[in-house]
Amino acid sequence: MKIRFPILTSITAIILAIFFVTPVSAQIADGTYEVDYEVKEDGTDNTSLSDGYFTKPATLTVENSVQHIQLSITGSNYVESLSVPSGPVEVVSEDTENHIRVVKFRVDGDLSQPVNMDMTINVPEMNMENFQPSAQAVFDVSELPQAGSTAEQESDDDGSEASGGAVENPPTGDNSSIALYAFLVLGSGIALFVIWKLRPARN
Repeated sequence: MKIRFPILTSITAIILAIFFVTPVSAQIADGTYEVDYEVKEDGTDNTSLSDGYFTKPATLTVENSVQHIQLSITGSNYVESLSVPSGPVEVVSEDTENHIRVVKFRVDGDLSQPVNMDMTINVPEMNMENFQPSAQAVFDVSELPQAGSTAEQESDDDGSEASGGAVENPPTGDNSSIALYAFLVLGSGIALFVIWKLRPARN
C-alpha cells in the first residue's frame, strides 16, 4: 500500500493533465483582416499618450502564416521614428501635407500578445524633444479564424476573401499538441503496468 498510493496519485495527475492541458497558441488563418488595437504603456494596462497618433483599425495580412500589420500614423511630423521587434517599420506611403504616414511591419509569434514599440516623438510646442516612450501595441485577434479551422475551409471553398468580422464559435482546443497527449497516455500505461507488477500477492 505504501507504494501504490503515490503511484495512484501520479496517475490521477496525468489524467487531469490530459483533460486540462493548456492548448498551444494557434496560428491565424491566411487572409486580410481589420483589427482593433490600442497602444499602451509598457507593462501596464494604461493607454499610452502616443495612442492618439495611431489610427484604428489596423490591417492584418496573413500569407503563408507570415503576419504583417499595416496602420496609419497621424501627426507623423511628430513621430520621428518607429520600430518593433522585427525591426524598423516600412513606410508604405506618406502624406506630408496632412501629416499622415502609413507603415507596415512583420509580427512574429503570437499576435494575441503585446507587440513592443520603440518610437521617438518630437513635439516642440509641448517641450517634448526626443521623447522615447516605452509602449506596446495590443491587438484584438480573439475572434479571428485560426489556421485549419472550419471558417478558413469554408472561405477557401467559396473562394471569398477572409474578412475581419466576428467569427462565431472559433475553435479553442483543436490545436493542442497531439504529441503531448500521446506522451501522457503512454505515461499512464507505464504507471498502470508498474502497479500491476508491484501489487501485493493475494493469499
